[in-house]
Amino acid sequence: MKILLIRHGDPDYANDTLTPLGHEQAVKLAEALADTHIDAIFASPMGRAQVTATYTSERKGMPKTTL
Repeated sequence: MKILLIRHGDPDYANDTLTPLGHEQAVKLAEALADTHIDAIFASPMGRAQVTATYTSERKGMPKTTL
């Protein structure tokens, strides 16, 4: 079993989201994981983590679970 721990993209802490660079990083992450077998995606409820995980979730067509 492998567990991948991935930190959110470049954060915009003031608005609890990602900076433009963070969005770019999250898109690249989703592309890099496109051919990787993933059983589940988990994310914290923080906006920056949610946005980061959503790119991969949507790319892979699978739900993300908020913990």
